[in-house]
Amino acid sequence: MGSRPGEGMAEEEVEKPRSKFYVLEPVIKKLPEVAVPKRHVTFREKFMWTALALLLFFIMSQITLYGGTKQATDIFGSLKVIFASQTGTLMELGIGPIVTAGIILQLLAGSKIIGLDLSDSDDRAIFTGAQKLLAILMALFEGSMLVLAHRYGVGLDSVPGIFILFQMTLGAVIVIYLDEIVSKYGFGSGVSLFIAAGVAMTVIWQALNPLTGIVPVFAGSLFSGQSAVDAFFAPGSANMVGIVATIIVFLIAVYAESIHIEIPLAYGKFGGVRGKYPIKFLYTSNIPVILAMTVFANFRIVSAVTGANWLVYYTSAPQNLAQAVSDPTRAGIYTLILLGLSVGFAYLWVHMTGMGPKDVAEQLEDSGMMIPGYRRDIKVMEQVLSRYIMTAAILGGAFIALLSAGADILGALGSGTGILLTVGIVYGLYQQIAREQVAEMFPAVRRLMGE
Repeated sequence: MGSRPGEGMAEEEVEKPRSKFYVLEPVIKKLPEVAVPKRHVTFREKFMWTALALLLFFIMSQITLYGGTKQATDIFGSLKVIFASQTGTLMELGIGPIVTAGIILQLLAGSKIIGLDLSDSDDRAIFTGAQKLLAILMALFEGSMLVLAHRYGVGLDSVPGIFILFQMTLGAVIVIYLDEIVSKYGFGSGVSLFIAAGVAMTVIWQALNPLTGIVPVFAGSLFSGQSAVDAFFAPGSANMVGIVATIIVFLIAVYAESIHIEIPLAYGKFGGVRGKYPIKFLYTSNIPVILAMTVFANFRIVSAVTGANWLVYYTSAPQNLAQAVSDPTRAGIYTLILLGLSVGFAYLWVHMTGMGPKDVAEQLEDSGMMIPGYRRDIKVMEQVLSRYIMTAAILGGAFIALLSAGADILGALGSGTGILLTVGIVYGLYQQIAREQVAEMFPAVRRLMGE
């Protein structure tokens, strides 16, 4: 008898459809790129590159944009601390274009709209290149909006206006490559480094500046005979309430970072082999509030062009407790908007970035792990994980939003969101530096880490 067509032949692998994003490949290949290190980068070298990137960031924050006919107005307010922005300088746009581009592409990739599999090296290269290209385009767009709003006294229909746009875009491009250098040759990422540095600089300046710093002003008030209570609650944003709020928020954020629950696991083939899968209370970290603040920042750019000031008013936190008491409607609406956006973004981020219950269940199933006391079924594992993961994501997003809004209303230095971000960044940097030191002292550990 004749065999059926294809019988006895190895099945051919079905090639996955190629993403339409590959049409950008010729453009992406022409973009300059920081080469991946082909050898182990020592601890000292990583420290040097990180310090150099930070130094260049501070220098650019002091170089004034040339060509304007008036001093630029500050439209970002407290958000400029979060986005490492410095009004009227090369760092006018800060890390805003990078963050916005990353958010857009991450959500598109997670929702399978662009058809890129980030576990595939070729797709991941296209994704990284597209993110860099989009960040440059976002810098051009955001800079154009600011110039169109005549913040510098000139418009895009003039040579000085175009030159200002060029300077802002150049500053953003330098930041993009500094971030790439730090990511490959330093500690952490440049974006995180610049946020933490900007927040720390702001907190120190607001607290200890000899002329207008909160602590010197408070001490001067006491020496002049003012009562401690009146000096502590001095009118305006520069009072000791902000100092206390900063310390309290910092401590709460540090404690929240350590809260987690551990799901017991067992290896399917060997029941005696046990393990644990930790789920942090801040499961999505500070990502939800960063996304919300990015929306607020773009609202401000749009309002600068359209004149829709009400949009900025209700998406900006009161600067201190006195403002919140005098206008509770604004404080309430701001808190509700931030809460809603953060919870929504937490939900989306979990499902679109491979952090959801289904994705985690598949990872555990592939590694041969199971949850003791439950039938070994991926659907059952997904249901169990969903109780903890989605609860942590939603509650963590809401907690971060309320803590950020409360800190801003109390006048915390560096903004509530800035403090939360800095705590998470510094905690992550500490862990990485500790690992690097161990790997430097014991090369065998470095080999185990795959370096």
